[in-house]
Amino acid sequence: MPNYGCGKYWDKRYNKSGINGNFDWLENYFSLRGILGDFMKSKDIRILVLGCGNAEFSEDLYDDGYRNQVNVDISSVAI
Repeated sequence: MPNYGCGKYWDKRYNKSGINGNFDWLENYFSLRGILGDFMKSKDIRILVLGCGNAEFSEDLYDDGYRNQVNVDISSVAI
């Protein structure tokens, strides 16, 4: 089983997928947008995206008006 808690695993994963190999772990922003909208009433809220990886989730949040984000990931390659 992969060691998902290890930065080296993710560094290897992101190096393998390359720059254009964006990876959404489970869901993308648009599949969760309706649910998140029930909780994120203001576009000015501060959002912490844990395990952002190289997914387009944060970019899509930004494009939808949520500009106050902090993105964190265990992989230096993804960041």
